[in-house]
Amino acid sequence: MSTKDQAARWVIRMTESPDALSADERAEFDEWLSNPRHAQEFHAMNTIAVIAADLPAVDRTRLSDWAINQASSDVRSRRHLGGWAAFAASVIAAVVLGGYFAQGRNWFGSGGAYVTRTGETRVVAFPEGSVAYMNTRSEVRWIGSPKDRRVSMSDGEVLYEVVHDPVRPFSIMLDNSEIRVLGTRFNVYRKPDGDTTVTVIEGAVQVRGLGEPGWTRTVHANEQLEYKPIGLVREPHVVEAQKSVEWRTGSFQFNDQSIASVLDELTRYTDERVQIQDASIADQRISGLLPMRDVHTAFKLLERLAPIEVKEINGTFTLDYKPGVEQQQRKD
Repeated sequence: MSTKDQAARWVIRMTESPDALSADERAEFDEWLSNPRHAQEFHAMNTIAVIAADLPAVDRTRLSDWAINQASSDVRSRRHLGGWAAFAASVIAAVVLGGYFAQGRNWFGSGGAYVTRTGETRVVAFPEGSVAYMNTRSEVRWIGSPKDRRVSMSDGEVLYEVVHDPVRPFSIMLDNSEIRVLGTRFNVYRKPDGDTTVTVIEGAVQVRGLGEPGWTRTVHANEQLEYKPIGLVREPHVVEAQKSVEWRTGSFQFNDQSIASVLDELTRYTDERVQIQDASIADQRISGLLPMRDVHTAFKLLERLAPIEVKEINGTFTLDYKPGVEQQQRKD
């Protein structure tokens, strides 16, 4: 059995139930993974499995069709598995290997620069196996080499899943900072004005300010760091890190936040203009959940959360108080 087939089988086994591995299986897997070539192939297969799960429906269908055709021809060569079990195992393996097949044909995209438009998301696999989940209005560029894992990020929000490599750190270059990791999972949100928030879901990252004076901070799991081009805003502090990646579900959960801050998030997903008629509306505090990728529905729900009404005229959303709302209520 080839190394690629072995890696696919281990990915399948770990995906099914990693906690159910027996002591002997765990020892066998650890020994197999200790081989650098095996580890590289396993991480590549695991990355492909993650990407395949996030593909659009049309691409998943295309991949599944190919996998079923592959499995139909492959199952006959795996008689030792027996009957339907052999067929099922072959289909699962073919899906994973099909991801490898698809990646080789650029189904997942290729080239050094990756951009998402307004309201668009995208999954990118870098040449060394790490994965970037890109949110709306984001741009990253692979600027690395076989010996240097490096990307630049100019705008937007990206969830990075970095393959562990103790010899080659992974670096993200921004205009005013650098983020370095050996391998972990973290979210980077860079606003158009350069304000940046780094939230670590797993492991730890090192963030270095490149201005004068320079600074360096280590951010651990369930911590967040905020900084501006001119320096730190806050020291690393504890947060619920998973909330920073709720954007992947297409929703935005907020608790006692101002309407102004909610609109800052909402307007990332639309090119239409938003105007506030009365400045005091921006300070209203609200809590709730909005669908960020359906802006029209989000504004309708916003009307239920605050004493406001939203009108859309010629591509502009206008927020004003509802008729009959007293001045004192507006201030409250």
